[in-house]
Amino acid sequence: MKKIILLCAILGGMVISCGSNSQAKGKNIEGTSQTSGISDYLDTLKSENSLKITMGGKPVTIVGKELKVGDRINEVPLTVNRNLEDENIFEEKAVKVLYTAPSLDTKVCSIQTRMLNDAAAKYPAVKFYSITMDTPFAQERFCTDNGIHGLKAVSDFKYHQFGLRNGFYVKESGLLARALTIVDENNVVKYIEYVPEQGKEADVEKALKFLEEKILKK
Repeated sequence: MKKIILLCAILGGMVISCGSNSQAKGKNIEGTSQTSGISDYLDTLKSENSLKITMGGKPVTIVGKELKVGDRINEVPLTVNRNLEDENIFEEKAVKVLYTAPSLDTKVCSIQTRMLNDAAAKYPAVKFYSITMDTPFAQERFCTDNGIHGLKAVSDFKYHQFGLRNGFYVKESGLLARALTIVDENNVVKYIEYVPEQGKEADVEKALKFLEEKILKK
């Protein structure tokens, strides 16, 4: 009888052990499947440009085609407020200055956003936008804390389509590349600067000089 009880205990332990291993294997398979799915998706994001961009000194991949002077912006909805409402900011017939950046919550982005906010007061007929992957809640908090009222912060966090379709999406980080773009009333690119090292500043003064001399004085 004691032998039977001992045998049952051993077999029971083996079943529990096997069950635990099966569950662990199931979890591993599920985790592997998810990782594989993400990897497969990233593999579909191809660079179709010759841009040489680095972030922290390391090369990064800008997905899609490089946006160039003469190209027309691909119009996609962007999230414009904390209610998560979407809007096509490109429907308005106005010259627009577009500052794309990794995040407002960095020293460089903060400095440049304030510079462009000051410019918005100087050029009231021009629409100034900051476009990042930040949530609208974070954008609103940043703008409130820094007195940003002239420039409008909008987000590509929902769909990522602005970055993917206009050559600003960074594959490795899932953020937008730092760039400064000026488009005319018809959303045709008149000026663009991709910042080669993403930790550096865009040349805001150069862009504003172009805006004043080449677009507004016409």
